[in-house]
This record gives sequence, C-alpha cells and structure tokens, in this order.
Amino acid sequence: MVKKVWIEIVFWLHLPIVLLWFGLFLVPKSLWGGVVAFHFWYIVSIMFVQFLWGLTFWPMIHRVDIICPVTTLMQSLRGYPRTSEKNYGHSFIAEFCERIGVSLNYKGVNVALLVTLVLVVVRYFLFAW
Repeated sequence: MVKKVWIEIVFWLHLPIVLLWFGLFLVPKSLWGGVVAFHFWYIVSIMFVQFLWGLTFWPMIHRVDIICPVTTLMQSLRGYPRTSEKNYGHSFIAEFCERIGVSLNYKGVNVALLVTLVLVVVRYFLFAW
C-alpha cells in the first residue's frame, strides 16, 4: 500500500514539469518579458539532465537516449530492474493519456517533444533578444 502511494507521488511529480514544458507557450511576452528565455533554458536544462542520465544506461542499451530520472525512480518502485526497457522506453505523457482514455504511443510522444524543442529553440533565437 505504501509503495503504491510512493509510485503515485513520483508519477504526479512529472505533471508540473510537463505542464511548464507545454504551458509556457501560452504565456505572452507582454505578461512576462523573460518567458521565452526561461522556457528555452528550462527545456535545455531538462534535456541535459535526461541526456546525462541516459548516458548511464549506455552499458545496458548500447545507445545514447534521453531518459528521465524521475521515470526511472517510478519504474524502479514498480519493481522493474534498471535493465528493463520499461525504464528507458516509458513515457509519463503516454501513461497519463492512457489513464484518461487517450491512446498515445511512446514514439509519438517523443516526436511531439522534439517538435516543441525545435519551436522553443527557434522562438528563443528569434524573439528572446
């Protein structure tokens, strides 16, 4: 029972991260002048941390991947070993959508995240100066 509560807590820790990731697109510069720069550095920081964490999986998966440390913690609490694809092939967004009845696959979520990354980078270099 306690373990399930911890799994849910860690699961929901993802929500503010994801809401900021997408939600900052909706904040106008007139309301917050630094939103574009903050959004850029927020996403770069998250991607950097996930890249570094993904490098620690190199000996197991033999590729460079972006892996969320929070997801790894959650999957570990669920009983999956670090070597399991459930650790590096899992998406909070896909699982969240599945919980609310919307089916998304992991690769589709990755494409959406890469598109938003490109949009944030373009927006930063065009509008943050």
